[in-house]
Amino acid sequence: MSTATPMTMAHRPVPLSGRASADLLIDAERLSELVGREVRATRLRFKPALSTLAVLVDAASETAPQWIQVSHDAHLDKLRNALEKAQERAQRVHLIRTGDLTIAHGNIDTDPRLQKGLDGLRELHPFVSEAVTMGDLQVLRYNPQRRLVLRREVEGRDPEIIRITAHRQTEGGAPLAAYAAAGVPVIHPDTTHALSHNARVTVWPWFGRGDLASLPTGSGVEAAVAAGAALARLHGSSVPGEEVPEPAGTLQALAKDLRAIDPEASARMAQLVAGFRDRIGASEWATGPVHGDFSADQVLVGRAGEDVVRLTDFDRAGHGVLAADLGTFAATELTEAGGGRRFAGLDSLPLTSALLNGYAEAPVSRSVPMDEAALRPWMARSLLARATEPFRAADPDWLESIHQRLDQIEEVLA
Repeated sequence: MSTATPMTMAHRPVPLSGRASADLLIDAERLSELVGREVRATRLRFKPALSTLAVLVDAASETAPQWIQVSHDAHLDKLRNALEKAQERAQRVHLIRTGDLTIAHGNIDTDPRLQKGLDGLRELHPFVSEAVTMGDLQVLRYNPQRRLVLRREVEGRDPEIIRITAHRQTEGGAPLAAYAAAGVPVIHPDTTHALSHNARVTVWPWFGRGDLASLPTGSGVEAAVAAGAALARLHGSSVPGEEVPEPAGTLQALAKDLRAIDPEASARMAQLVAGFRDRIGASEWATGPVHGDFSADQVLVGRAGEDVVRLTDFDRAGHGVLAADLGTFAATELTEAGGGRRFAGLDSLPLTSALLNGYAEAPVSRSVPMDEAALRPWMARSLLARATEPFRAADPDWLESIHQRLDQIEEVLA
């Protein structure tokens, strides 16, 4: 457990020249002046002293989100590649020079690393941003230069979900069939769709009435119980998979990366990672197939006459510690209730409590400890992995919020 001094209101970010690209994006007023309209940035992806990539949101309209990248001179080669790809397709990317930084921004259609996938979608929608503005497409998730998830309206039937990625997609096919054979309720991609010939595009049928995280408070208990049973079937299966990365090593790397954002927060996080490593090293943990990123928004809830739930998004699935999935679910529910909220025990997390009940009652459950003491370190692992979210969200009070999260993790590990 860390003994670092808790965050105080007097704390201010340490000026770091290598963070200049991110600081510009976090300053919504300055960014709006440079872009020429009221905008804000979110989902920052920061490379110290090189660049920061983010989603650009127009605050004054319902237009589609855009991408924006602020680069130091040392990273302009990457930017030139983006401009060349846009020029090949007669697309426009806006450039702004301010001090030692270069700003580039454009609509989704010009995203440089999604072009091959977008080429497939253009068979149906030549201009994606225009289709979003017209309501034919809805952006569900956008991670610039990595992934775009769209809801596409289809006349006379349920909409469909289109996932476009920078790399070839491996989810689907044999792994999902193996999960289904083991009794895990999953969604299968539509391999007969006209877009399926593009390896960077998958189309998925619409299912249910939304995900578990989006249901009104108190109405998701039955679905959470069913999700627990579904997760138990996944954990009890024999589906093969690659070993998930060793958690302590991954977190140590994150703590090191945090040094470029705030040295004090980095030191605190390193202490907490050491505490987590000591906690998990003191016990033996059951291992097997894991979802890898299990939370309420990965649980789709059915309508009347459909399966109660189906699990989705197996991008990080593999072989690892089973309790990690349970801890991630609990940590996400805690975070969604408020980034720095005190942890008042599992009973204070209604979805997690229902999930654990369903997990325990499933006949295929392995011997996985589900008491609070066993789940706390795995909750801490998930919270540590998300400690920099306020910075990535371009929260003006990101430093205070990060330290509040670190305070929360200290409580969880206590």
